[in-house]
Amino acid sequence: MISNVLTETMVQTNASPKNWEEAIRMAGQLLLDEKKVKPEFINSMIETVNTYGPYMILVPKVCFFHGTPGSDVIEPCLSLCVFKDPVFFEEYENKQINCCFAFGATDKDSHMEMLKNVVQLLQDQEFIQLITNNGSKSMIMECIQKY
Repeated sequence: MISNVLTETMVQTNASPKNWEEAIRMAGQLLLDEKKVKPEFINSMIETVNTYGPYMILVPKVCFFHGTPGSDVIEPCLSLCVFKDPVFFEEYENKQINCCFAFGATDKDSHMEMLKNVVQLLQDQEFIQLITNNGSKSMIMECIQKY
């Protein structure tokens, strides 16, 4: 269940990153604070965007940052950072995001169940409305608890 992974300590609302890189650092810090990743993993997420661009915008205004699976991830993990104001990928056609997930995997397979749960969650229109409009943490957590 996604609610076992995306716990209250892994969700931040009302965040104010200045750009996508700072958004990654904020979402990654949630993983780091819970000792789910090593600091190098945050750099890996930034490098992924620098290499491939913002292809990880899964649904409008929702980004799914990730880095290279491996030893910089202590256990499969997920965080969510909801922004007070939109952030833009200025160097990539000004694509807008209003929130981001940070996702870490130890290998190419062990996280597949978690990804299925994320896909389910992203099909919930109430959840999408909350995370793209800086909804309250309590309401976001209430939605997550269904999954």
